[in-house]
Amino acid sequence: MSASARPATTPHTATRQLHCACCGRPFVRPSTRGPAPLYCSVDCQKQMRVRTRVWSQRDDSPFGLRRAS
Repeated sequence: MSASARPATTPHTATRQLHCACCGRPFVRPSTRGPAPLYCSVDCQKQMRVRTRVWSQRDDSPFGLRRAS
């Protein structure tokens, strides 16, 4: 079997560079198991949780996620 006909041993997603959904920095996926991470660090995860909470509490929320009174 030639090298070009041999199947790749690593999945495509393992070699793809990811970008953080919070800060946009590129990062490498630490593991090929499970879903791809959205954030590059724990700090970005916390920041996005805070942003989501604050955005959902706004009266002029653009997503229609107004809190019940």
